[in-house]
Amino acid sequence: MLERVVSLALSLALLAWPAAAADPVSGAGKPLDTQAEMTIRKTVQEVRVGFHLSSQNGRPVPDLQRDQLSVYQDGRLVAGITGLYRDENLPLRLLFMIDASDSMTKGFASERDAAGEFLRRVVRPGVDESAVVVFSTRTEMESSGDASSPETLRRIGMLHSAGLTALFDSISKVAELLPARDRERAATRRVLVLLSDGDDTYSLRSLNDAIAAAQKSDLVIYAVAAHDLRDAHWGDSNLARLTEATGGRVFFLKKYEQSERVFAEIEQEIRAQYTVTFRPVGDACGFHNVRVEPSNRAVRARSRAGFYGDCM
Repeated sequence: MLERVVSLALSLALLAWPAAAADPVSGAGKPLDTQAEMTIRKTVQEVRVGFHLSSQNGRPVPDLQRDQLSVYQDGRLVAGITGLYRDENLPLRLLFMIDASDSMTKGFASERDAAGEFLRRVVRPGVDESAVVVFSTRTEMESSGDASSPETLRRIGMLHSAGLTALFDSISKVAELLPARDRERAATRRVLVLLSDGDDTYSLRSLNDAIAAAQKSDLVIYAVAAHDLRDAHWGDSNLARLTEATGGRVFFLKKYEQSERVFAEIEQEIRAQYTVTFRPVGDACGFHNVRVEPSNRAVRARSRAGFYGDCM
């Protein structure tokens, strides 16, 4: 098991992007003053929260200004908003997770086809980075760097469903292997697209553990499940909580053959997100609830439920 996790870590390293090194401060060659100088340096944390903005008819809102929204941390209005931007061409860091457990046998062939088509359409070679993760009782990385390559798509087409479902363990492991903090994070979008029925029959970790791991790594989760829409499955609530807490959405389809429209919606949202940056209120240590609220009540913002601040 250790060997498999190490292999997964090496593959996921391609999804990471290097943090810029801080320039050293040197006083060499400078004359000493008669009075000693004391420099006090303080690290000011900045929180970045991505969010999707939509009108009443569900269409993205393209021209939001900074004075048209408010941010609340733990119910308190944030006064220190430092930036707001929207860029449809930001590089994408995409994880595509496929549930290959026994519970997915009925729609697994259609699920594989949907995954391949989505990756071909969304991933831009040389710009975006992507990986396919297949899980049942174990978590396996099928590809990293460019999951839309012909070889990866061929391997996806050869997958077979088997085993129990370790959904929470798999999300936690993948999220924790991504770098949680770096200076390049604001210039990318991290998205996890999950094809699963939401059932978990094998994990050691809990749903809350999986949510916390995704939030710490800034992963927005989109989930797609297919079953008879007249019947509620117990896994539906798991998918709803995972997506709501991370700022994504869950889509329930009658069958996976209907997934083309859903993937088009996910693609549109991925490319049309905003990011707001702000200085946290008070002590940033630990978890804090966050809410983005547009001044126009006809516009709806959807973001992750909170953020984890560094504890110095």
